[in-house]
Amino acid sequence: MKQLVLLKELQAGMVLGQDVTSTDGRSVMTAGTVLNDFLIELLSDPASLGEILPQGMTADEFTLIVDIPDPDENLRAPDALSVPSAAEPPRARKEKDALLDPVYVETYNAVLKELRKLLDRRLVDKGIDIDAIGLLIADRQLDKLCDGARAVTQMHNMDRDGDYLLHHSLHVSILAGLMGRWLHLGREKKGRLILAGLLHDVGKLRIPEQILNKPGKLTDEEMEIMRCHPMYSVELLTKSGLGAEEDIMMGIMQHHERCDGSGYPSGIRKGNILSFGRILAILDIYDAMTANRAFAHRHSPFEIFDILTADMMAGKHDAEFGVLFVKKICNDLTGSWVLLSNGERAKIIYIDQSRTSSLPIVETESGKFYDLAHDSRIKISEMLTYREAVED
Repeated sequence: MKQLVLLKELQAGMVLGQDVTSTDGRSVMTAGTVLNDFLIELLSDPASLGEILPQGMTADEFTLIVDIPDPDENLRAPDALSVPSAAEPPRARKEKDALLDPVYVETYNAVLKELRKLLDRRLVDKGIDIDAIGLLIADRQLDKLCDGARAVTQMHNMDRDGDYLLHHSLHVSILAGLMGRWLHLGREKKGRLILAGLLHDVGKLRIPEQILNKPGKLTDEEMEIMRCHPMYSVELLTKSGLGAEEDIMMGIMQHHERCDGSGYPSGIRKGNILSFGRILAILDIYDAMTANRAFAHRHSPFEIFDILTADMMAGKHDAEFGVLFVKKICNDLTGSWVLLSNGERAKIIYIDQSRTSSLPIVETESGKFYDLAHDSRIKISEMLTYREAVED
């Protein structure tokens, strides 16, 4: 039975009937979460209240919609890492929680279909139809995919059909659109960043497939060929009429440069790398590492956050862009499904932004809770797609 309940009246065993959202719109705790004493204490913590309380409202006035179990059932107070079984089987709860957004998927597939025609390896030497690609952005098709938390969770939920380069290009362009929004770029500049993200790896269409898809380590000679792809991209796009667009062209040329001079193709330092190049470097790494590639298994976002943070501290990446990206993506992972190192599947239900660590609290299919910031025995092995999350 759904009921409006004051925060101070929450009891273990109640089930959230709505997402708990922060004042800036991100999901803090998702609908369907079975509350226990540990989670109620988290919601009541001053740090959490500072995120979720509307301006002018006190904790004593804050209400939540919850499902209250049948009164004939005893509401017991479980320990911090276990909760009573939900009113419905975990399978049914999971299938509802992990559903793909059909409108988002339809739009994504429509854009991918157009890209497949426009970025055809067999035709690429004739040039890229920049006008047709521009239309994908101008008619707001791509803009529809750059939709905050929905974009992040949907990209992780969808399977990649094996055409890594196309999916990666589209993902980086979506992440570029998100960064444009988070940086409050004007519409025109955000569109240019999206276009740069979409075309940043187009030069790889000139790389032989036996090198591009090689499962093992590349030889020194093969690596030199691979490292030519930013220059190939610029050559193709100059031939296609985009040569005068300096921010786009330099962003694409520089997306493998590093602020400490350790990147390629020119080994330049931060002061000579334009903002588009510094942004695309972060987006490219994040999406590449979350995907299964011929030579590497995917990483969990939280592992990538640690890698990016270490690289920022070492001076490789722009800290201003990197910190913003990690914080925003981390915010948007609530509700996603993950595989834990102990083999269990679990849903991310809470990420405390007041912590120095971004590791979340997760709920397993059997109703156990793990606070991964404090339980070093358990780690997130990888994000799960929708299909993986619901499969038997």
